[in-house]
Formats: sequence, C-alpha cells, structure tokens
Amino acid sequence: MSVSTGASAVERAWQQQSVWSQVADRLKRDLEGNRRMVLAMTVLGAVLSGGAVVAGLESSLGKGLAALGGAAVALAALARGRAGAATVRDWTRARSVSEALKSEVYVYRAGVGAYAKPDGDRILEERTEMVERDAADLAPRKAGVEPVPRELPPVTDAATYLDERVGGQISGFYRPRAADLQRKLARVRDAQLALSVAGVVAAAVAAFTESDAVAIWVPVLTTVAAAVATHAAAQRYEYLLVEYVRTTDELERLRDRRGSAAAMSDEALIRAAEHVISVQNEGWMAKLTTTA
Repeated sequence: MSVSTGASAVERAWQQQSVWSQVADRLKRDLEGNRRMVLAMTVLGAVLSGGAVVAGLESSLGKGLAALGGAAVALAALARGRAGAATVRDWTRARSVSEALKSEVYVYRAGVGAYAKPDGDRILEERTEMVERDAADLAPRKAGVEPVPRELPPVTDAATYLDERVGGQISGFYRPRAADLQRKLARVRDAQLALSVAGVVAAAVAAFTESDAVAIWVPVLTTVAAAVATHAAAQRYEYLLVEYVRTTDELERLRDRRGSAAAMSDEALIRAAEHVISVQNEGWMAKLTTTA
C-alpha cells in the first residue's frame, strides 16, 4: 500500500480512508460469504441426511447420502468458525477507522472547529495518526491495497457540507440500504412461511398415511427453517433497517434545518450531523461485535 508522498495532510487522510474502506469491504465480503456457506451447507446436510434415512441407511445409496450429509455439516462448522466473533470484530474495526477518517476529512473541508485554525493540517495529521494507531494490529490487512484515485469531497462550507456529506449519506447509503434490507427481510419471511406451511402439511400427511418416508421430512424442514432464521439473525436485518430509517430521519431534519436545527450555528450543525452518523456506526458495530 502506497500513499502519495507529496500529498497534503487532507489528501493523505483521504487516501488512507480509501485503503481502510477497501479492507473493510473485503472483510465484509468474506464474512458474508462464510455465513452463506453455513446456511447452504446446513440446509444441504439436513436434506441429504433425510434422504439417507428414506433410502435406507444400510443401502449403498443411503450410506452415500449420509456421508455427503456429514461432509456438508462439517463444512458448515468450518465456515461458522471463519465467521465468528474475531472476524466480525476485525471487519467492524476496519470500518470504524474508515468512517472516522471520512468524518475528519469532511469536517476539515468544511473548515469548522479545530480545522478553522491556522494549524488545521497538523491537527488533521495527528488525528489521522491516532485513528490508525488504535487499529495497528490490522495494518497487515492493508498489504497490497492501493488507494482508489478520486477527488477530495467538494466541500468548502456548511452549505456544501450539507449537500455532499449529509445528502450523500441519505441518498447514497441509508435509503438504498434500507430498501435492500426491506427486500431481504421480505424474502426471509416468505421463506420461513413457506417452510412452516410445508412442515405442517408434511406432518399432517405423515399422520394420515402413517408414512415414515414422509414423517422424516418434518424435522428436516424444521432444521432448514431454523437455519434460515439463524442466518437472518446473524445479518441483523431488522435491527439495521430500524437504525437506517431512524438515522435518515435525523439527518434530513439537520439538512433541512428543521426543529432545533433551525437555530444551530454552522459548526454546531456539522458537529450534530457527524454525531448522528457516528452514533449509528458505533451502535451497529457494538451490536454485531457483542452478539457475534
């Protein structure tokens, strides 16, 4: 990872933010990939095990299905270990560094608070160093990651800050993420309903026909439904949806200077917006880390 040696303090901070953002994105992709693997292998293991019982555990087909089911369960356990608390913690910490650097760059560009002083560059360098120092153990993950070439945020005052930073967070992150979460929640609920209905139907048919071949699929469907619910819980869909909607409402109030925001100074408004974003970030990071 290289950072332009002739860059200014804010350019260097912006480049580092790009690097940490890419590190966090990669860690998240790995984490979610392992979670999907857990779900897929758990479902596959349950289906294969059920099929083995139906085929007869003493038959060649039954033994083969049972072996494959066991392998699927083992792969699920392996993927679950790779999606554990340590992985979640590394991802959330990398994202925290990225977001902290982004916040400092936007406030610097707006020229408020400490960054309104002549030594603003020095202060930014010190804060950048402090943020990265707290995540020094994650530095090896930056190896081979280059900053994405991009312009500095076009922020010069409070008005452009509200347009670029606050407006960008609302339209470029919170709203689309909330919409995506709503779609995912709908799919999860549809799947859970379908599995529940299938389980009830299978149980009824098994009871009516006294068929063991049908009855064996009742616990399989229950296992699959539980796996889907566990996956959704790990992803924190409902929690994040509520947080994104709440944060959007608060940022819109600040951007439009409604309510108490109408009487705020430019500096107070910017600090309030950064506080809202920071609280939301810290909230979901703490939630994911403590419940991983």
